[in-house]
Amino acid sequence: MGIAKKDEKAERAAAEAPEDPPVVKQLKEICDEYSKIEKEFEKEVELLQIEYTKKQKPLLQQRKEVLLKAEGENAPATGTPALMGFWLKAMQNHPAFEDLVQEWDEPVLEFLQDITTAPLDESDGNKGFELVFKFAPNPYFENTELKKVYETERGSIYNGEIDAKEIKADVLKWNTGKDITVEKIAKKVKGGGAKKAKQKKEKEEARPSFFRDFFRNLKPGEPLPDDAKEQARMMADDEEEEDDDDDEDLIAYLMENDLEIGQCVRDNIIPWAVRWYTGEAAPEEDDDDDEDEEEEDYDDDDDEDDSEEPRKGKAGRGRSGAPPPKKEKEKGGPRGR
Repeated sequence: MGIAKKDEKAERAAAEAPEDPPVVKQLKEICDEYSKIEKEFEKEVELLQIEYTKKQKPLLQQRKEVLLKAEGENAPATGTPALMGFWLKAMQNHPAFEDLVQEWDEPVLEFLQDITTAPLDESDGNKGFELVFKFAPNPYFENTELKKVYETERGSIYNGEIDAKEIKADVLKWNTGKDITVEKIAKKVKGGGAKKAKQKKEKEEARPSFFRDFFRNLKPGEPLPDDAKEQARMMADDEEEEDDDDDEDLIAYLMENDLEIGQCVRDNIIPWAVRWYTGEAAPEEDDDDDEDEEEEDYDDDDDEDDSEEPRKGKAGRGRSGAPPPKKEKEKGGPRGR
């Protein structure tokens, strides 16, 4: 739900709510005093976080230097010569990126050297943070850095919810013919004849890509391109009809999902990158889910066997892929790295 709609709903509920009885008023006064102490605690935590982030920063710089160290003249052309595709593999092992990074994104992400983060306001982590993706010179685009800024605000002190106000991303400057966010589709040539048949026309169409879907500007009230609308509809609940989702709802879906992914980069990928690279940090698959899926596959195979004639040769079950790990909201304090 968008921020504007949340505010309208809260105001409407407050106006329609009956007056609290004396006991509830007394309890709310106690709750307000508790809230004041909670805010003081959060300020102290932020100061402590700033202090320890400064101590950790040299270690992250040391990690970068180790990854950039190239041994020998025949070192691979990649962002991290010491471990080719280090950041790509780290992200691919995180559940948040399982549907975001496409096959055609991989060669580009191999040129990623480092990812850093910093709060927009050190004195108030609720105001947002930035991510900076640093790339080695590569044949795909001119940018050496791609910055993404999340402007946020606290939605409610009672559940710790943070809402995105605006998400801003740098524009990629693709080299000619190297834009992997589009694909060329053969276009039919009108008319007949052999000469016309030999003429080939192609048009470019947008396709899913980390560089299209992640580096996108989002703000309530701004128009959405068609591919973004389709992406948002896929995130909506299955029970909802597509016609019921106006642009404001679709932007809310995208912003909420995008913020969660950004928080995963900030709180999971950046500080614990090598553990995601090795897969140690990846959540374990639920054995119960695996068994349920295998039972479903077995039932489907039985149905097919009953309805189809037996084929010649060895009978066998098709191997089904393991279900993706369950996504969980990863939330943590804003860190500058």
